[in-house]
Formats: sequence, structure tokens, C-alpha cells
Amino acid sequence: MIFHLAFALACLAVEPGADHVVAGDLAGGFPPLAALAPDTPVALAPAPGMARVFRASDWRLLAARFHLDAGPAAAGPVCVERPVAPLEAPRLLAAMRRSLPDAEIEILEFSRQPAPSGDIEFPAAGLQPASAATPDGRPQSALWNGAVVYAGTRRFAIWAMVAARVTVPRVLAVADLLPGQPVAAARLSTQTRQEFPSAAPFALRVEQVAGYWPRVAIRAGSAIRTDQLEPPKEVMRGSLVHVEVRNGAARLELDAVAEASGAVGDFIPIANPSSHKRFRARVEAAGRVSVDAGRSPTGAEP
Repeated sequence: MIFHLAFALACLAVEPGADHVVAGDLAGGFPPLAALAPDTPVALAPAPGMARVFRASDWRLLAARFHLDAGPAAAGPVCVERPVAPLEAPRLLAAMRRSLPDAEIEILEFSRQPAPSGDIEFPAAGLQPASAATPDGRPQSALWNGAVVYAGTRRFAIWAMVAARVTVPRVLAVADLLPGQPVAAARLSTQTRQEFPSAAPFALRVEQVAGYWPRVAIRAGSAIRTDQLEPPKEVMRGSLVHVEVRNGAARLELDAVAEASGAVGDFIPIANPSSHKRFRARVEAAGRVSVDAGRSPTGAEP
């Protein structure tokens, strides 16, 4: 009954940014509300595309809530709705370009459900490949999830199917790169190519890769991400290192053999070739480590 009544009435439109129906919206249908400030909230605004019908029972509740003198006159029903309208491709494209200003974007299809008035957002994180890849590995189309932000922080979900590509520099592995070995610049090349937009931290310059160590095996021809790398090691496993041992005010220096590789700040196992004792030392610089005997992680003396 309420559903059909809403369609029989000419609905009043709430303001595009409004989160509530206010007294001023309803005073024409229920005059006692004119006694309130026009911007007094009286109910939550309806969801986009939905109607809210205020009837006699609602008027009685509002009169009691705000201590209004409703008098003997009965008020008729009043319909309130949040206006919606079809989305327009140019507005969607403008929002997409704000997120990816350097990308070539073509909208293939988009959600046809009417949406409320508000700011359109297409965050880069909402762009996901949706179709099979082309022979060169680039997806043919992608689903991009976005939203219309309205009434403050409310979000109305929207989507679009797009073809997108960016021109980006990439650092490629010329040969297989293996963990545990520094990457030589000669094993790298650079290439500028068009590909699907990605938030992955790909290396853009050889300097971001050369001298670093792969965390995982990287196959020849692959574009290299910085999260696949770790900082270069100042101490290499099996190398001779100079050790400074501190115990209070006492100092002792000796040479030992590193039993693991490590970067500055790492604790690595060290072997004293004379006493054959093993202990842990902190890497300080290339070929240099230190041990605080009073705070040694193992408590062992060299």
C-alpha cells in the first residue's frame, strides 16, 4: 500500500548533499513544523532512488517529539525522495583521469543504474584486470570499481569496463637473477613500453636494482619490482671480517670468519678461527662487525 501511495504522490526532493529530511522540507505538508528552524533534522533522508512517505501517524509522532500543537486538522501524506539520474560517460572519464592522469583510458561500458548527485571517484586500487590477456601479456579490458560520494561520506557503488594502458619505463632482467647474489648492472636492461596500469613497485631505473640482492629468483625478461630486492650486504658469507669486541671499558680486536651474509644493522654468526668459538656480531660497515660482550645476543665470549 505504501509503495503504491509513493508513486501516486508527487515527491519532494531533498537537497543533493543532505543527510536528513529537515523541517523546512515538510512544513508545506504539515504546517506545525513551521514553528521549528527550517534546518532542524526530523528524519534520515531516503536512500538513492527510494521514497519516504510521511503519513498521519508520522505527523503525530513528530508533533509529540518536538512538542508541537498539531491542532485538530489532519495532514495528508507527503512523499520525500533523493533524486537520481543516469551516469554520464564524460564525468566518469574525468574522474578516472584524476586517478591515472598519464593513462590512455577508453570506457567500454558502465553501470546504468541511476545514481545520486555527488562527487565521482575511481580510485586506482579499484582497477582490476577482467579479461584474458593479449599475447604480450596486457589485458584487453578491466573492471574499475568506483563510487559516487554523496551526503557527506555516503558512497553509492558504480562500475565501468575500460581499456587502459600507460607508457612506463621498466628495468628488465637480461639473465636469470638468483637469490644470494648481488645484481650486476650488466645483467639489466631498460625498456619503455605500454602496459596495464599497476600499483606494483616496479623499478624505473637501473640504479634501483644494480648492487641489490634478489629475495626470490627472477627470470630473464621479467620486469623487476623493488619489493623483490633487499639492500646489498656489507659482509659476505665466508669472508674475513674485522671484529671489535667491547666489554665495558675494555676493547679487543680480532679477525674472524662470517658464517652468513648481512647488511648494516644485521646480526650474523661469526667464527673465531683461533678458538673455533661461534658468536653473533652486528654488521657495522663493509668487512667490519662488532660485539658487545655484556649484551651479546648469545652471551658467548669470542
